[in-house]
Order: sequence, then structure tokens, then C-alpha cells
Amino acid sequence: MNYRQWRVFALVLIIVVSAGAAFAAITGSISGTVTDPSGAVIPKVTVTAMDQLTGVRQSTVTDTSGFYSFTALNVGVYTISASAPGFQTFRETDIKVDANSELRVDVPLKVGTVAVTEVVQSNQVQIETQSTQLGEVIESQKITAVPLNGRSYTDLLALQPGVSPYNATTEGNSSGVSGDLNPGNVSINGGREASNAFMVNGGDVNDGVNNGAAIIPNLDSIAEFRIITNNFDAEYGNFSGGQVNVVTKSGTNSFHGSGFEFFRNTDLDAANYYAQGQRGAFDQNIYGGTFGGPIKKNKVFLFGDFQGTNQTVGATTNYPDYTAADLTGNLTDQASLLTGTVSQPGWASYLSSKLSYTVTQGEPYYTPGCTSSSACVLPNATIPTSAIDPAAAGMVKYIPPSNSTESGEPFYETSAYSQTLSDYKEAGRVDVNTRIGAVFGYYFLDNDSVNNPYGGVTNVSSAVLNTAPGFP
Repeated sequence: MNYRQWRVFALVLIIVVSAGAAFAAITGSISGTVTDPSGAVIPKVTVTAMDQLTGVRQSTVTDTSGFYSFTALNVGVYTISASAPGFQTFRETDIKVDANSELRVDVPLKVGTVAVTEVVQSNQVQIETQSTQLGEVIESQKITAVPLNGRSYTDLLALQPGVSPYNATTEGNSSGVSGDLNPGNVSINGGREASNAFMVNGGDVNDGVNNGAAIIPNLDSIAEFRIITNNFDAEYGNFSGGQVNVVTKSGTNSFHGSGFEFFRNTDLDAANYYAQGQRGAFDQNIYGGTFGGPIKKNKVFLFGDFQGTNQTVGATTNYPDYTAADLTGNLTDQASLLTGTVSQPGWASYLSSKLSYTVTQGEPYYTPGCTSSSACVLPNATIPTSAIDPAAAGMVKYIPPSNSTESGEPFYETSAYSQTLSDYKEAGRVDVNTRIGAVFGYYFLDNDSVNNPYGGVTNVSSAVLNTAPGFP
């Protein structure tokens, strides 16, 4: 392949990559009509859209109907300007373009010289008349102004009409992401949680297990997010529920950054009301920062962020326990549970050998007031000490005695064993303004670890008694 062929191949590759990036990007659009003072349309007028923070410009020319359109503008604040011979230059500033927004900005040119410029400041409250999509935009300032425990944008999803939390899910395991953050399981307009789409910078980040978001960016790195709840365009045809679109910040022509730390400490907490005076450890630190700026002004921009979370939680945990009498085989306090009869002859034979008296098929395990082995399997609701399995008897000493009661039943409560969590996430975004359009790349890494000493625990005292001869 010669040099010319390489150039052609490289050009095709760039076009394909750029087209893919443009398809995946979450952008907005501005369109309108250019007219003269009489209301007649003006063709062949040059219209320019400039990002006020990056200086990136896009230009187009009106068609024979005086219509212009910028179909893929990155999220930001723009200035629209237009000029034509014999007319004053028109400029409208502070036009806010959000994700999936479709704005109309008509340009009325006045007769005069190009050297004279008419400047109009855009209204901050803009009504979208070009799209029927329904959905609210939550911007960066609003996201970071709300005190969110865990700093997850998914905790704000239910603020919009028609969006309801859906935590008691049966469609997935509902485990958290980024350690233990809310994966965003919501029902939108009564739909199933698996019907919702989650995107970050145009990329699909749906988690097929949680039916929510697979990644949750640092709050300080999010420019805005939007939930489209109804009447969304055909490009979102893969999902029938809501479309959650997250757009992260990009670098600008000036260097900027931020830093933060949020902490909780055991010394600042009170004891749990139900913890019998115990105060479990609770130490949490969430820290990080962002940094952005130009690599080459008006051309290449960089934005990076980091967030670390370290947490130690000694939450009070309680488990049903057995009394000292229970562990010796005296089940008087559990007598009401000793129902049923011996169902199989083999089981009756096994019980006879262990209890050293005859047990017959169909005999009740216990009846109120039973004191004789001829009337029930366990007279006085008691398992003879000689019948308790040696392995179970050896494990009894490892069962902690109850230290509290609930509704008269013994419980063991403790906050001695803490859950630990560590989560470190970092991301970077590079935006490049090229001759064939704007392209960007986004990289996200999340490394989290959760150690829960109570996760999936089995009540040891129940396991011990179940190994002894008893009732199937």
C-alpha cells in the first residue's frame, strides 16, 4: 500500500470513527430561519455556532428557504451569529444546549453594514418547540448542591414526575455498584426496571444483572443528566422505558479544578436506640477532585477526575438466639412449635435407637401436658441429654448467650464486627476539534471492594440444634 492509499485508508477510518462517535454522542441541536425586516427568508447566509467555553465553532449556510440547522452540538453554552452583505451582523449569546435538546433560534437581520453588530442575550428559560420528548435536565450545580449520602446521581432519579423507586426487585439481585451505591432501579410510568436505558456520554452502561447503571461517575465530573420519560425518538428504540442520559464535563480554554472531602466519624454519632448502649464504629471518608483545561486552545481539551471512598461500619446486628435451657434440650419455651407426627417407619426406628424407648410411626412429637414416652416422642418437650449428638454438644460452647430480648424472645445483638468498603474510581475525557467535526474519548475505571462479615450468615445456634435427633 503506497502513501496515497494510506492517506485514503486513514481518511476513511477517521470518518468511520467520527461517525460512530457522533452517533453515540449525547448532543443537542439548534435550528432556525433567517429573515429580513419584511419577514422574507434570506438564503445563503453564513450562520456560526460557537461554544463560549471552548471557542469551538461550527458554521453552515442557509438553504433556499432561509433555514439553517446544527444537528450535533455538544452540551454547553453557545453564541449564534449570522452575517450577510447589506445587513447588520446578528449575534445571540448564552444559548444553553442540553442533552437531547432541540432549540429553535430564528435570526431577524436588520438592514445596515456588516460592521454593525446587534447583540441579543438569550432567555435562560427556553421552551423546546421542535421536539415532543418529555424529560427533565438536572445540571451540575443542582447535582452537587444536594447532600447525597454516597454521592450518586441515581438517588435523584425519582425527583421527576412518573419515576418511582423500585428497590424490592425480583428481576435482578439489586446489589449495589461502586461499592454499595444505588444502581438506579426505578419504575418509569409504571414500566419494569429492565425497560430503562442508562447511557454515559452516549455509551450503553446498562447492567444486565442489576437492571440499572453499571457505572456511576463522580458527581463533580457530571455536566448534567436527563431522563426522557416519554415520546423519545426512534434512536432509543432498544428500550421501552425511560432513557437516562449522563454527560460528563469536558475541558475548556481555561484551566479549572475542584477538590472535596466528606467525612463521618464514630465520635460524632449517638448509640443505636436498640443496641443496648453499644455504639458501633462508623467512619467514612469520601474525597477526590477534578481538573480540566486545554491541551491546545480551541482544539484539544482534557478533563480528569478521581473519587475515593473508605468506610467502616459496625452496624448493630441482631439474631434470634436460644436460652441456656434450649441448648441442654429443654424446649419448654418452644413447645408450641413441636407439632406433627413421625411420618416414616425408618425414622421411627432411628428415634427409638437414639432415645432408648420405643417410637412408633404416627406418634406425635409432643402434645400439651404430655409427660410419658408412651403418649409422645418428647415428654415434657425435652430431648434427653443422652440423645444429643456429640458434634452438636461440642459446638454449643461457641454460641454466644443472648443479651437482649424482643417480644419476650431471646436475641443476641452485637456491633463488634464491622463492614469495610473501599471504592476508587477515576475517569478521563479528551475532546478534539477536527476539520471533519468534533470527536472525543472517555475512559472510566472503578475498583471497589466490600467485606460484610454478616453477609449470607446462618444462625449457628439453629444449625447446632438441627444436627441433633429431632423433627424433619
